[in-house]
Amino acid sequence: MRRSRRPFRVIPAAVASILVIAGGAQTPVNPWASSSWQPPSGYTGPVFKLSYDYPAHPVPPPANPPWIQALGGKPISADNALAYVQAVKEYISDDMRVLTLDYPHWNDRPRKWYNVPWLFSIRDPIRGTYVGFSQDPSVFPLSNMKKKVMTDYVFVYYNDVAGYTLGQLWGKTALNPDLTKAQFQDGAIIIKAALTDATPADWSPLEGAATWELYPPVIPPVGDPTAPTKIVTTRFFQFDIIVKDTKTAPATGWVFSTLVYDKNVQGDAWKRMVPLGAMWGNDPDLNSIVTPNTALKENVINPMAPLYSVETLGYGGRLSGPNDGAVSENNIINGQLVPRARISSCMSCHGVAEWPLKSSLVPAVSSTANNPPDPTDTYSYVPAPGSVEFNNWFQDRPGNMPQDTGAVALDYDMNIALKALPFWQQYTSSAANRATFLSQVPQELHRHVLHPAQTSTTGKLLRQPE
Repeated sequence: MRRSRRPFRVIPAAVASILVIAGGAQTPVNPWASSSWQPPSGYTGPVFKLSYDYPAHPVPPPANPPWIQALGGKPISADNALAYVQAVKEYISDDMRVLTLDYPHWNDRPRKWYNVPWLFSIRDPIRGTYVGFSQDPSVFPLSNMKKKVMTDYVFVYYNDVAGYTLGQLWGKTALNPDLTKAQFQDGAIIIKAALTDATPADWSPLEGAATWELYPPVIPPVGDPTAPTKIVTTRFFQFDIIVKDTKTAPATGWVFSTLVYDKNVQGDAWKRMVPLGAMWGNDPDLNSIVTPNTALKENVINPMAPLYSVETLGYGGRLSGPNDGAVSENNIINGQLVPRARISSCMSCHGVAEWPLKSSLVPAVSSTANNPPDPTDTYSYVPAPGSVEFNNWFQDRPGNMPQDTGAVALDYDMNIALKALPFWQQYTSSAANRATFLSQVPQELHRHVLHPAQTSTTGKLLRQPE
């Protein structure tokens, strides 16, 4: 079976007149399309439906929400942060249990969870996931992951408070996003789930995990986009929840948390998603190279988290999940090969959400002139951890302050910065406009902007699943 790569031509009446630049000519494209390709022939199960009926008016956050109550009237700290995470999880559990465990009923009635436009060319038509990351067994040496290349798939939803901001940002057509309206209100909740094509035989921590069938695209340019494809069975292993909460986290405005699958917990597969940890800042005052044994003040890690999930903690033990790529391999640091280094965290990565993109998502040197060449795209050029350049990624900035001058901050929303806006520009800008835009973007980030379907968060090309 061969699959067309062309966008659907069925366009709702409200956007039927949209013409965008595609392939050098003006072509009708629907930014709100769910997917560019159909489910496989004979498939009769539920399909993904893009949710974009954003609230027209601001949605007030819940009064005295349970996550605030969980703090017991005290500032967030290592003593109460995991209770905060558990309270947020319970708050969204009814909906998330349906989404993850009973998908046929997810689309049977309106639910106040929303998606961003423009991702139709990468979203699979069955569940709306897209390829997120590829990882080797060497990333997980202690938990014995055996699959040669483990490919992860992700999806993102926004609650109604956040959905109002999406509506203000994208408007009715999604053609002219207003980046001045990209700041979320308190009570906004954004969830990102990660699934893997590894099986329990490949990786024993996945035993009993919830499964989803996906119909993903062939990853260009490695794969043949006209080649036969097949439904892929995947398993949930990570679930990120971020909450806009300027009272709890005044320096950054957000509390990031990560749940990971723990096969040893009793209950259904959603119950087995346990807190890995939380962070509400990057601990900028703590240089983890100089004082590696000093406890972090704006991060907490669950001491009972499963082994595989702590193998990939970030710089200095900062929060980062097994899907997140904070552990980097094949690094060149000060001209020397460093096989494995912890170089990122949840908030340090999301903190560079800006437009245009001017900083890599993970710390990268501004010039590779004094380093070995990389003709095979094998290495990551990283500033020395703990250096002034490296620490620029580990600051506590409010969501309206970009990491780089000349950019507009996008309030820690990497889904918009790394995916939606690059696709928007790809479809709506002429070659001349793209060239002008790219003149503002460092050369090492051109791949992110020009080929958002092909690159991972590290800027490396995605690899074909095996």
